[in-house]
Amino acid sequence: MSSQVGLIGLGTMGSALARNLASRGFRVSLWNRTHKKVGEFVKKYGSETFYGAVNFEDFLESLERPRHVIVMIPSGKPTEEVLEQLRETLHEGDTVMDGGNSHFKDSDAYGKKLLEKGIYFLGTGISGGEEGALKGPSLMPGGSREAWEEFEPLLNAISAEDFNGKACNAFMGTNGAGHFVKMVHNGIEYAEIQMLAEAYDFLKTLYRLEHDEIADIFSAWNEGSLNSFLLEISIEVLRRKEEGRPLLDLISDAAGQKGTGRWTSEEALALGVPLPSITGAVFARETSSLKTLRSELAALYPVRMEVPNILVSEFVEHLEKALVVTRLSNFEQGISLLKAAEEHYHFGLRVPEALRLWQGGCIIRNSLLRDMHASLLGENRSLYGALFAQKMIQKNLKSLQLVVSTGVLHSIPLFAFSGALSHFDAFRHAHLPANFIQGLRDRFGAHGYERTDKEGTFHTDWP
Repeated sequence: MSSQVGLIGLGTMGSALARNLASRGFRVSLWNRTHKKVGEFVKKYGSETFYGAVNFEDFLESLERPRHVIVMIPSGKPTEEVLEQLRETLHEGDTVMDGGNSHFKDSDAYGKKLLEKGIYFLGTGISGGEEGALKGPSLMPGGSREAWEEFEPLLNAISAEDFNGKACNAFMGTNGAGHFVKMVHNGIEYAEIQMLAEAYDFLKTLYRLEHDEIADIFSAWNEGSLNSFLLEISIEVLRRKEEGRPLLDLISDAAGQKGTGRWTSEEALALGVPLPSITGAVFARETSSLKTLRSELAALYPVRMEVPNILVSEFVEHLEKALVVTRLSNFEQGISLLKAAEEHYHFGLRVPEALRLWQGGCIIRNSLLRDMHASLLGENRSLYGALFAQKMIQKNLKSLQLVVSTGVLHSIPLFAFSGALSHFDAFRHAHLPANFIQGLRDRFGAHGYERTDKEGTFHTDWP
């Protein structure tokens, strides 16, 4: 019996996605570089819906024509090598989907190279982690229209659902659009995680609350407008014990990263889009990894952690409100980058549709996405200008200001909270001190400047 789809790569995400496909009625052929994994997987989950290929040729022969192949392996060289192998062995009209975290420019290059042989390519961002891949992820496919049409029914079947029950799967655009949207998703994810870490830092470091007490606070927040997947799993992490001790007490304070947050910041710099919270979150992780230097400087500049002159119950309310404004800013920054990318790369990207896909299955799903999506369907140029956001910001802004000032006074580093506040403050000022910057640039480098009273570019003859 031929399989409807082939899957290469039985790592964490690949294994979960294969099981998802089978649960939706698809027969799946499997291949993995370490062949032993294939046999173990089929033995564990059954041969009725899975076919464990003997070798790569057998894998390809087991597929219905035209073939549909999903690649779920680490990005970079491993993906490039497998796609080249597929390019040499697949036939015209076959379709390949890369579901790894490839850079969007690599994804574009892969698609063009495969198309030379008449093979269609879909670069698909997949969000939701292992649980999402198994039960229903958010899918962000981009590439050729032909590849999208071939894979659309399958992807609709395995994806999560948005708030209205529609599949969290839609064509993001041509070239590397799918992986670009996933990259921005991950950048927002960095900022969202960082703001929760900063809230945790306030409660743990300044107010010296126990992890279970913080979990109770997060649980209350998750019942309101902050409801989100990340807040939900934060509660789980806070409550986790190992040998009677909180797991967080045993985890090193040096955070890792796989590069997608950095890619987001690099692309923002290239396109001229300010992302202070997202880039700040990347820097926060990089700073955390410099553990030896931080320990040396901590001895030179000791910090006295005094409890703020505000009741913890009152500060918790301010923190909750500060998180609401920061979330709006995190997403505004990501949305701005998506819009700039569409203007520059001409993907054919519909930005509101990206926000719809993030309503279910993905890591950054949250209750505010319904209003965010609706606002972008209207005439709003900025999320900050949306009526619902205006009301939320006006209601909660003073709390964000208080939280940031408290962090400054008590030496709590705030990459996300302060980045969000600076971003919002900069965009609500019709006049910024860039005139001073331009004056200095003209003085030392004769760079010229524009004037408010005349058209053209000017230079002053400095002494």
